[in-house]
Amino acid sequence: MFPLDIRQSPEWLLYLEFLGWEKIETSNGVRAALMDNKLGKAIKVQRPEKVVSSDLEEIEKVALERKISMIKVEPSLNQDLKILEDAGFIPQGSPLSPPTTIFIDLTLNPEDLWAQLSDSCRYSIRRAQREGAKTEFFTNPSKEKVAEFYKIHASTGKQKSFYIQGEDEIQKKVELFGDKAILGIVSTKEGAATGANLYLGYGKGIWFIHGGTTAEGRKTKNGYELYWQSFLYFKSLGYAWLDLEGVDDRRYPAFTKNWGGLSHFKERFGGTRVEFPSPYVKLFNPWLRKLSKYVNLQI
Repeated sequence: MFPLDIRQSPEWLLYLEFLGWEKIETSNGVRAALMDNKLGKAIKVQRPEKVVSSDLEEIEKVALERKISMIKVEPSLNQDLKILEDAGFIPQGSPLSPPTTIFIDLTLNPEDLWAQLSDSCRYSIRRAQREGAKTEFFTNPSKEKVAEFYKIHASTGKQKSFYIQGEDEIQKKVELFGDKAILGIVSTKEGAATGANLYLGYGKGIWFIHGGTTAEGRKTKNGYELYWQSFLYFKSLGYAWLDLEGVDDRRYPAFTKNWGGLSHFKERFGGTRVEFPSPYVKLFNPWLRKLSKYVNLQI
């Protein structure tokens, strides 16, 4: 029903290579990434459509050859979890990707998209429009535009205690995704930017990846208008699904502890809430096997 996750895209694997990972691809096209350096020895497989026994055998062969400590799989909704369990994988609760998210069905007509918004959300959009909010979209944005976005993004992260990637990493994502990287900026009627979101597309889906709001923007309802106009814009481009990329998840309080306010904001836009299965790991290092009984392992 939902699109193949962006973390299975060729561009995302190239981005991971930029970060120091090595890419792996099975005969069936399942993409994974391997880390083998002083930072760790691990393989991660993030949201493949599904893995079968032969995929796991190929990946495990690489792991054994490279003396990798563990393999972590983040299953999709289509995954037969018994295949993982029969191969010796165990559920292990430390996600790398947002474990719960909201998908917006962009195949709906604009009237139905509008109808699924909460009353307060519709009020906020109308208010932003009355106050003259203006939204612009930039496909494959220039380095200057990304730098403008990054200032807003970084200041929001600092204010909200979110982890913020370096500007060079975000610039690299835009470079690799090219015309599938889209920046939306909302401004006041006087032209002052008050918020911005960066989206990346893959197949029929598009993902909210990074965002931010200025101090002035938090005094307005412009953020609602930015999201609403994003729905209409991506629908016009032919995308079928928009992943709002993460909302609060009680299963992982530490991972999502700072997401409450943003989650409540996203939930006002309706859509379909999706809860992914727990990550699964297979451990090859005896010390990690003992440690895993007491702590959640990270990659």
